Amino acid sequence: MSAENDGFRTRDLGSTNAEHRGDDYLAVGDVIDGQYTVLGVLGSGGMGTVYRARDERLRRDVAVKLIHDDMLRRPRMRQAFVDEARAMAQLRHPNVVTVYAFGEHEERPYLVMERIEGASLALRIRDAVPPALVEAIAILDALCQGVHAIHEAGALHGDLKPGNVMLEREGRVAVTDFGLSRALHQVGRREPRFAFGTPGYLAPELAREDVLEPELAKGIDIYALGVIAFELLTGRAPFEVRSVAGLLHEHAYGDVPRPSTVRAGLPVGFDAPLMRALAKAPADRTPSVDELRRAVLAAARSITDVAQPLGILCVDDEPGALFAVRELLLTAFPHARVTTVTNTQTAVAIAVRERPDVIVTDLHMPDGGALELTTVLRAQESTREIPIVVVTGMGGAQDWHELRGLGADRFLVKPIDFDSLVAIIRSLVERAKAKRELEGK
Repeated sequence: MSAENDGFRTRDLGSTNAEHRGDDYLAVGDVIDGQYTVLGVLGSGGMGTVYRARDERLRRDVAVKLIHDDMLRRPRMRQAFVDEARAMAQLRHPNVVTVYAFGEHEERPYLVMERIEGASLALRIRDAVPPALVEAIAILDALCQGVHAIHEAGALHGDLKPGNVMLEREGRVAVTDFGLSRALHQVGRREPRFAFGTPGYLAPELAREDVLEPELAKGIDIYALGVIAFELLTGRAPFEVRSVAGLLHEHAYGDVPRPSTVRAGLPVGFDAPLMRALAKAPADRTPSVDELRRAVLAAARSITDVAQPLGILCVDDEPGALFAVRELLLTAFPHARVTTVTNTQTAVAIAVRERPDVIVTDLHMPDGGALELTTVLRAQESTREIPIVVVTGMGGAQDWHELRGLGADRFLVKPIDFDSLVAIIRSLVERAKAKRELEGK
């Protein structure tokens, strides 16, 4: 979990830096609600402060977001914080940060969330070199799945930006910080501009302070996703204006350059999906996040495929599911060697013997499934670096944390979205190739 700024590295607080703390900040060692011991600050924004903490009862690291004191004097903002808790508590998705608990500490509301070890997408975008195309597409795919889950739960995020997207070290992408979220049906026709987002990602109708059409409210998040997609695919923002007023004017009225004219070599197939997501009129915009995601993945099919024939090992105790996945993978990777097995023990033997380029495995199987397979393979030198994609229909945050701790690379929720699986495999193979080249192997 991050806070509302973009630098989410822990900053321990003590008496030596008390001048950086307001009266409502907590110090290292303070205990929230008798259960969560403060270990440091992850970040602070307009709504509240996010602390790195230890859950003493369940003995796990968590992130605790505590509302600022001055927010308590503003009933609307306090309610927004409560709405955030309710919106997030509905969701159980790998690409959305999980809420564990909600309560009050000395009459100040707080959220307890999973602690994500990683950095924000903002830091990744600010790298001197933009992400490789396959990596950018994999990030976009996961990000869109998370936002789609939010919309399916009946909520609007309201403040999508790279600083509110976390990239875990193992590769998971998670949407966070619902401080401006609300139920979709509660979006009013007249909403103040400050009730939404960040200027660089603000939808044109908000920048113009138009009367909103509640049935088109999803377009606020879709536009922000379009801006993020533009940055990921081109390496720069659609509008590079320093002043807030100038930025709002450009989002309201300015012409967005076609992405293929900004980044040399970017296929023109990405132009149409991004330009539609960035349409000035909400009615002209891509109608759903899932449609945006599918359009981006369709454009990605124009990318030159992985050069070498791939070895893919698929593990599932349902033969029908294995057959379907095998046929779909061979459609995307015609020269791949796709091996299918129905039990963990055989999968381990094949992985040790053949060292496939990637493994796709079901989470729950009678003989241990992904947990057993990942544990065994990561313990052996010859199989330690093989990318592992875990497919789950029933897993939750605890399963994801355990698998990440063991070394799994990616997670997909059943039913499998085939385009997502292909994007993930491409990204993992490219990452493994880059790592080998860096190590001179």
